[in-house]
Amino acid sequence: MHDHTSPEPAMIPLGGGISRADDHAFLQRLVRTLDPSHPAPDRLAASFLARFGSAGMALSAHVGGLDEVAGRETALPPLLAVVREAALRLYRARVRRTDILAGRAGLVAYLQACMGHEVIEQFRVLFLDDHFHLLADELMGTGTVNHSPVYPREIMRRALELGARLLVLAHNHPAGQPEPSPADIEMTLRIAQIGRIMQVTVHDHIIVGNGRTYSFRAAGLLA
Repeated sequence: MHDHTSPEPAMIPLGGGISRADDHAFLQRLVRTLDPSHPAPDRLAASFLARFGSAGMALSAHVGGLDEVAGRETALPPLLAVVREAALRLYRARVRRTDILAGRAGLVAYLQACMGHEVIEQFRVLFLDDHFHLLADELMGTGTVNHSPVYPREIMRRALELGARLLVLAHNHPAGQPEPSPADIEMTLRIAQIGRIMQVTVHDHIIVGNGRTYSFRAAGLLA
């Protein structure tokens, strides 16, 4: 079993070891594959990088944001959304067989891909067994640009149905800054309190912002 208690920064920058040139080449190939008749795949790839910062962030972007870059006359945005969904499904299939908490960077990248560019707030729960394997990743609430209703008892009911022993909570801040609000902190501690009664541990709550995430566990708000 892995030790998941090692110190780490509360604010986690998103990104990886892939160079901008690699991202540009990948996006260029992707545009050519999905739209062979596109007149300027090189320029469009550069525009995606200028707007979103990386290939991964471009693929995780909302269709509306992709439309603004690619233009509405092309079918690329919905096709890119299909590519993103395929990647997420592959990731879910892989992490079901592994310790999801051992690869912190992969977990953060997955959450960013799921909801980093959503224009309304979402609240997700990753339900884990006692070996830190993913049982389910479920959207438990959606709301406005700055609020998503969360029902702690519904989360715990679902955890018991799945036989989950640990939870990773996650939500996005469409405005961009990942720091938690007082309401975020109060809600998280309430879910953790109910979880202790039900013998279900809230391992972490990760807030996804614009290029960064915030970890309640790393900040010392969850032990």
